[in-house]
Amino acid sequence: MARQGSRDRGLFERPKGSGIWWIRYYDDLGRERREKVGPKGLARRLYEKRKTEVREARYFPPDRARRVLAHEIVEDYRTWSEESGRVISDCRPAWERVLQRFGDVSAEALKPTDIEQWTLQLSKTLSASSVNHHLAILSAAYNRAQKRGSVSINPMHVVSRLKENNVRVRCLSEEEESRLVEAVPEWLRPLLLVALHTGMRKSELFKLRWTDVDLATRTILVRQAKSGEGRRLPMSNEARQAFKALWEKRRKVVALKDSSPETRSGYVFAAPKGGFMHAFDRYWYLALRSAEIPDFHFHDLRHTFASRLAMKGVDLYRVQTLMGHKTPEMTQRYAHLSPDTLREAVERLDAEPAASRG
Repeated sequence: MARQGSRDRGLFERPKGSGIWWIRYYDDLGRERREKVGPKGLARRLYEKRKTEVREARYFPPDRARRVLAHEIVEDYRTWSEESGRVISDCRPAWERVLQRFGDVSAEALKPTDIEQWTLQLSKTLSASSVNHHLAILSAAYNRAQKRGSVSINPMHVVSRLKENNVRVRCLSEEEESRLVEAVPEWLRPLLLVALHTGMRKSELFKLRWTDVDLATRTILVRQAKSGEGRRLPMSNEARQAFKALWEKRRKVVALKDSSPETRSGYVFAAPKGGFMHAFDRYWYLALRSAEIPDFHFHDLRHTFASRLAMKGVDLYRVQTLMGHKTPEMTQRYAHLSPDTLREAVERLDAEPAASRG
């Protein structure tokens, strides 16, 4: 075998003295490859060729006829999720960041250390929950690719998510609400009002269909909640008026006089031309800038709903039920917003007769 660092590194003769030379190199996945060549001069040229192919990402070994790129499995997952109504990320920039960073990389060459380094870069400008959102996209894409046999490994299995700070509660003031309602396009105002009066998540609102809205009983069926369990929500009068106005407008658009199954099967909050609302963020962030509302996310409308309930004295158990929280701990963040309820409990001591206190 040639000495390390010599001109013939990566070449070896087998059997010794036979004149038959082999090459040894490592592919883009770090796997050792060996090829039987023949004459030493030919082996030396092939070795250099293979090294160049690996370095320039043009290497395709016999057992891997075509390298699957990361952007292919991500795009495949996005197409599948949109067609099946599954949306793990309503934020288009998150998809684009994943594709921009890993798009041209071989899906099987992507290492956990590469992802962890990218995670640290994202965390400098994004919140932990937002970074985890990006990781969820990549993880789901790999899971689907593995099931389809496109890749044999999943680097996301050993990549840890960032610890999220769920204490943050940013609520919309009444003044900010007025500015935001004026700033959003008219066709988006019903969505904003329903979000503020139901506390529904963005994904729940986007998936909501007319078959899930019962104006007669004033209830909303959330079929695909984050917890995995569906739930029924009551409508406030404001939410009912928003739904009713949308329904009347929809009936006029389709020129139907009755609520046929075809009409009631569509999305409640659809894109301007119909169909699923994929470009929502474009209008949302423009409205926030126009209304001059900083540090605010769509999910904060959900916090606003829960906070207003707590400030009006609604007990935390009912807040938990309406929010669809699986544990009371998730609702405790709103406990400090109902000081009057706690004060009332303490003031009962003052109402107790002095004689009974001994």
